[in-house]
Amino acid sequence: MCIIIIKMKLSNLFICTIAIAFGCEGQTKLHNIEPVIQKRFKNTLINKEFQTEQLIGLTEDKKDHQLHSFREGGKWAGNTINFLDSVHFISAYRAWCGNDCFTSVYGRYYFVDHHTVRFFTDSIRRHGDCEAPTVYTRSRASLDFSLVKMPDGQLQLKYSEHK
Repeated sequence: MCIIIIKMKLSNLFICTIAIAFGCEGQTKLHNIEPVIQKRFKNTLINKEFQTEQLIGLTEDKKDHQLHSFREGGKWAGNTINFLDSVHFISAYRAWCGNDCFTSVYGRYYFVDHHTVRFFTDSIRRHGDCEAPTVYTRSRASLDFSLVKMPDGQLQLKYSEHK
């Protein structure tokens, strides 16, 4: 009788272990990147802000982006990207007046190697003249860019295919 109870407990443990192992597989989070990637490669973008020609992550366009130093440009209205910390960014349109369509893209970024930055868009918010509900975009594919310093010292994000 004791042997049967022990076997039943072991078989229940085995079934529970299998259920946990296989049951969680279908519930993985989208775009979940291991924190190790973030720590292994030096992040040179932390707490920096740049002007851009267009918002990064607004669309899934595979375009290159020039990063102009926000202080050097002197322009106080336009598109910017702000690397808030070692993981989060906001790419937004800013202007001094409220008579515009203000769009902000919220997301995350990680260095996947010494020069490649992977961007994930989490949400897009519109307010001002184009008020609209927030669009959640976590199911979108990530975008990879090579961070390149041009001969004139200008930084550029060049689109690259996933590795």
